[in-house]
Amino acid sequence: MKKLVLVLLTSLAFSSGCSDMFMKDPKPITPPDAPPVIDDSTVAVEPPGPDTTPDSDKYPFPNNSCVQCQWYYCPPLDSVWQKEICIDYCLDPPAMLYEGECKEYLQCDPTQYHLDYIDCVTEDGYPGTQEKVCNKGQIQYTDCETECTEEMCNGLDDDCDGDIDEGQLNMCGTCGLEPIEICDNVDNNCDGTVDEDLYQPCYTACGTGVEFCNEGNWTGCTAPPELIEICDGLDNDCDGQVDEGLTCECTIQDVGVLFPCMEEPLLCGQGFKTCECVDDSCTIINTTECFAFCHYFPDPDQVCDPHIGMVIEDELCNNFDDNCNQLIDEDLYAPCYSGPAGTVNVGICQPGQVTCNYGSWGAIDDNGNFISGMCEGEITPQAEVCNGIDDDCDGITDTGEELQETDILFIVDWSGSMDTEISAVLAALNSFASQYSDEKVLQWGLIIGPKVPDQYYGNHNYLEMISNLSSFSDFMSLFAGLNGTPMSGQYEMLYDAIYLSIWNIATILPYGMGDLMWASGVGTSLDESIPPLEDFVVKWRPNAKRVIIVFSDEKGQSYMLPDPLPPGGWSTNDTITQDLLTTTVASTPDLRVYTFSPEKVKEVWNNEGGWEPIAKASGGKWYPLSTSITEMYNYLMEIIDENACSTK
Repeated sequence: MKKLVLVLLTSLAFSSGCSDMFMKDPKPITPPDAPPVIDDSTVAVEPPGPDTTPDSDKYPFPNNSCVQCQWYYCPPLDSVWQKEICIDYCLDPPAMLYEGECKEYLQCDPTQYHLDYIDCVTEDGYPGTQEKVCNKGQIQYTDCETECTEEMCNGLDDDCDGDIDEGQLNMCGTCGLEPIEICDNVDNNCDGTVDEDLYQPCYTACGTGVEFCNEGNWTGCTAPPELIEICDGLDNDCDGQVDEGLTCECTIQDVGVLFPCMEEPLLCGQGFKTCECVDDSCTIINTTECFAFCHYFPDPDQVCDPHIGMVIEDELCNNFDDNCNQLIDEDLYAPCYSGPAGTVNVGICQPGQVTCNYGSWGAIDDNGNFISGMCEGEITPQAEVCNGIDDDCDGITDTGEELQETDILFIVDWSGSMDTEISAVLAALNSFASQYSDEKVLQWGLIIGPKVPDQYYGNHNYLEMISNLSSFSDFMSLFAGLNGTPMSGQYEMLYDAIYLSIWNIATILPYGMGDLMWASGVGTSLDESIPPLEDFVVKWRPNAKRVIIVFSDEKGQSYMLPDPLPPGGWSTNDTITQDLLTTTVASTPDLRVYTFSPEKVKEVWNNEGGWEPIAKASGGKWYPLSTSITEMYNYLMEIIDENACSTK
């Protein structure tokens, strides 16, 4: 009975002292690199009697297979403490026979945090290292970290497997796609054949043909050649004029010979002229005017109109009505190309089209004027830029450069005052983005504000994230949906837009995500953003470069308030200020901000609301806001070249 009471008391002491800290089914602690810790002071040991055989019913229960003694965690929690508990599993139910005191167990010296660096393997299977540390006397290991990544084509062993660029090189042993075969007597695509299957359109003033590459040279153009003009009543050099610059004198052998002609006084079609004697002795010979064939060989059964010639089925570009439909040079088009030989249909280079106008090939300009020799729609070689395209049409894409992972976020002022500039901005953005439509390393996003509902004018202004960072196709489909969206807002909250776009990546953040609210509680000027503030998070990729491009014709403004409001009132423009925004922008890693605005708000008086300081703080640049699509496009190309491109 005494033994049972002691066991019960021990159980009660155990449950009252440690019940709050033990799990219902506690697991024993077996130190991996230390022997069990036993404190003899907690065990009552009776003096040995005549029989010195150990008592199997007393701690430490020698030779008693029913009793198992193991270590368990116990308070306090500021370090690792353990106690030994012995349980007899042969009893039903099992009973605790012994409970030791809580003892602090140390696996290492708590004063020495760093112990060693150990090789490890990440979850992705890359080799790495982790730190072995002593945390409160216990050995722990940090996460396995590595600089190894998925293999890329960059001359480095990215995945740390000992091989460089494996599975990335093309047939030529270089990065990217195989070079395009060009006409240079070199095996550009490394398939063992030189200049294979290369042909291109070729053009003369007389028509279109095809030429072929032979040992690095374009030869064998099948287009009708431009001949030297001779006295034969034909336009030999295809310049729209017949026998021009020639004094065509008839000889006695030419008398009665008919020469084709298409000129006045003939009205249309093909006629003929001949040489005829002026006197009976034929000492003077003249060339007749151009008349119809029936003029020379009349048919008694038909009425002859000497000014209506033989209808020519295909109209020619000669300032004449060849097919007698009372139209001159109608519906005549031909391909054209003015770039260097060997560049057409290489890279971006494409042929254009000319049309005939009164015997001259050319095209209509933007002002509606016909320009002789102009080739409409042709694309000739351009300066090479880093955009994934062969701009200079030499068969090599982005010479020495490759696109890097880059996230590009556009923030556009959608207020009524931007009406004159927005067309140029949107057109430039469309052209700019389409240059990179196939580049998966680039992500695109768009935020606009202030927007207003259709039924309101000027009130209920709000900021909207049209497209979070996403693929080009998703971005453009949302972008296109802006067509016709009203522009009647008047509260340009673009300082707020920049702050919200980086508050999940900035390292200095004066206001957290729960510390701000829109000034929507005062009148009807402001509404909640879309999405609301708690969900307004741009999905920046962790390893990508970050670019924010802002367009506005007004100074930077803020329409957010601290939440809760401080006592004594608060002005919205005291929330996201120029100084606060420059500090936050400067603290954001891998970010550059580029701003477009009129000169008057480049740097606003009293150091507030300016756009250039924001750009400079991030290492970006300020640009003048322009209505010229070409200027805006060129500025954007400069930005992408500076950020998304790098030398291989």
